[in-house]
Amino acid sequence: MEHWETIAGIYFLGINLLGFLSMGIDKKRAKDGEWRISERSLFFVALLGGSLGSILGMQVFRHKTKHRSFRLGMPLILAVQLILLGILLGLSGKRTERTDFVMATVMTQVLYGPDGKELADEDYQIVSELERDYLSWRSGQSSVTEINTALSRGEAVALDARERQWLEDGLALCRDSKGALDITIHPVIALWGIETDTPQVPKKEEIQQALTHTGYDRLTISEDGILTGRNDSSIDYGALGKGIACDELRSRFANRNLTGAVISIGGTILVYGRKPGGGDWQIGIRDPRGTSGSLLGTLKLREPAVVSTSGDYERYFEEDGIRYHHIFNPDTGYPADSGLISVTVVSEKGIVSDGLSTACLVAGYRESLPLLEQYQADAIFVTENREVYVTEGLKDRFSLTAEAYRYMNEEE
Repeated sequence: MEHWETIAGIYFLGINLLGFLSMGIDKKRAKDGEWRISERSLFFVALLGGSLGSILGMQVFRHKTKHRSFRLGMPLILAVQLILLGILLGLSGKRTERTDFVMATVMTQVLYGPDGKELADEDYQIVSELERDYLSWRSGQSSVTEINTALSRGEAVALDARERQWLEDGLALCRDSKGALDITIHPVIALWGIETDTPQVPKKEEIQQALTHTGYDRLTISEDGILTGRNDSSIDYGALGKGIACDELRSRFANRNLTGAVISIGGTILVYGRKPGGGDWQIGIRDPRGTSGSLLGTLKLREPAVVSTSGDYERYFEEDGIRYHHIFNPDTGYPADSGLISVTVVSEKGIVSDGLSTACLVAGYRESLPLLEQYQADAIFVTENREVYVTEGLKDRFSLTAEAYRYMNEEE
């Protein structure tokens, strides 16, 4: 979109400069008694978009014509072009909102452009099909279900191009985070049952047994895209899926009649294009110890950016006064206990922001900093003591508004 806006801006300046100079050249030729530019040609330049420059040229060079239609025609052309421009800008700024439930969470779309309703319908279908056909282990027809079934039989699996890219990116995040993210953690998640109506604290022996069926390093992708693993391996896209969905949506936006968008899928938010009226997009970051509508602060962003937040407040249960949440430490099999209660990561890629937000919550603040630097990402960390740490790239873009929290400098 910005590419075409640049071209349009250059064209507008050029055609109006031509209109302005044409008036000056015509005036000079008239003064010198030379052949003049035809009024038809001057009108043609104005009709092509140079009416403003032509009118300015008429005033600056004191250009006069014998025909009344010329003096009235130029302002009329400009008026018509301004009306058309206003209509186009109004259509481009048309706002469409839609809310759905998909990927076990709420999906909210705010789209700007004349075809917002149709595009919002299409976005929902894209994410729904992505979940059903590829990412959800709950879906009996998804490719990840077929992959896990094949792995359980000890069979190798041929991956299509998208699956291969997702798994290569996911396994790279697992390796680079030293296992703080592990896309094979599902046996542990299933044991705790936090995503069900009957969560429980398993016995230590059960947790240790479940851990024997995990380990991202058991999966291998060959150069020709063949996935192999131990026959007890399984893949869970839970920590990557919403980011993958945002990447899939953005990859299609360039060919759409869309000027800007903010799309939220659970704790992952995609910003695209230009905000109507200019300026930065403003994203609210949730207060991890507040109600669902309360904010920790606001974040100013420009595209390309995907924001992902992971926290211990999203899904949890309490037993004997202890909060057990849904983000697990792959080393221990217990919910992560790094001293963090929320991590928000900003990256150009959704799969990176989604995966890193989980990895950083598990790894802890200090251990996460080299990982963020490696992926050229930034983050906002919230500790259990209600301290807020912000990496360098976001310090001028994040505003802490919740009074119960304290903004911490690196030196502290």
